[in-house]
Amino acid sequence: MTMTDSESTTPAPVHHDSPVSKYGAPKVMVALVFGVLLLQLGFILSYVAAFHQPTPRDIEIGVVAAEGLPAGTDQQVADRLDAIDDRPLRARVVSDTAESRRLLHDREIQGAFVMNPVGPDTLITASAGGSSISSALESVFAQVENSQGRQFTVRDEIPVGAHDNRGLSGFYLAVGWVVGGYLLAAAIGLFIGAPRSLRQATVHTAVLFGYAVVSGALGALITTHVLGTFAGHWFPLWLLGTGVVFGTAVFTLGLRASVGILAVPLAIAVFVILGNPSAGGAFGSNVIPAFYAAIGRWITPGAGTEGIRSIVYFDDVGLGQPALALALYSVVGLGLLFGFTARRLRKPESTTPRSDVVSDDAS
Repeated sequence: MTMTDSESTTPAPVHHDSPVSKYGAPKVMVALVFGVLLLQLGFILSYVAAFHQPTPRDIEIGVVAAEGLPAGTDQQVADRLDAIDDRPLRARVVSDTAESRRLLHDREIQGAFVMNPVGPDTLITASAGGSSISSALESVFAQVENSQGRQFTVRDEIPVGAHDNRGLSGFYLAVGWVVGGYLLAAAIGLFIGAPRSLRQATVHTAVLFGYAVVSGALGALITTHVLGTFAGHWFPLWLLGTGVVFGTAVFTLGLRASVGILAVPLAIAVFVILGNPSAGGAFGSNVIPAFYAAIGRWITPGAGTEGIRSIVYFDDVGLGQPALALALYSVVGLGLLFGFTARRLRKPESTTPRSDVVSDDAS
């Protein structure tokens, strides 16, 4: 009895690339426990380190001497403010109150101190640029004025909106966009896997972009039309939200293509453990440690938060840096995604036996 070709054909071996099939369930379980523990401890360390002792540092302040004060008074006061221990302020002389208001709106200073010959002095703040910075300025000048036996009043030149408590709504909106971006990319990476062809990489990118457009529009719609927090700014917030979501998502998917399943904890480390506490939400960059201040605006939660403030309160002043940061995440993410996909495609070609060698062996 002869066997047919179909019956005698040996089934091709099945390659299992999952971590469990490679290393076994016990080793994978141990790795998961230690990996999650590291993320948890990193979360605690990062947030407590950023927020446990807010200290004002190098807050840009303009000093104005009103008419009637001796010449040079403004420079003398600016020098005294610069000499305060731990450098909470960085003072500069400003010609008059109108100039200080212009500089505040242009985001060149974060507050102004107007000295008056008669009556209390005036501290001009801009809580829309960060309520923690305004509070820090009030605290510093309370000590300064008390030491001189003087009093001052506070005028909030650019206040936060009536529905934007302490200016935190923009931070929460940005975090919502970021969470959606990396969750979708992580889900695609875990359940579908890294793209196996350039065409599939293109499809994944298109899906991420479509999701970014929709989620950016809906997030902006909720805050402008449903809640009325940022009324009148729907379109620019939509564009910003699209950039935040897409930059976060495509960067995460690029990590998935380059380092495999480690992309998920890496994305959490970047966007949550480092990105959220440094974003300038609860505490601005001038009151958190220098490390967080340096990285904050270059991670998508901080770029989104700063972009929202620029759009809503400062007539787009300062929007260039957040836009650059989001563009960099998108470009790097696309480079990783398509670069490593193309690399994987070349590997099988280089290891596949040549047809003429196979023929010679067969003969």
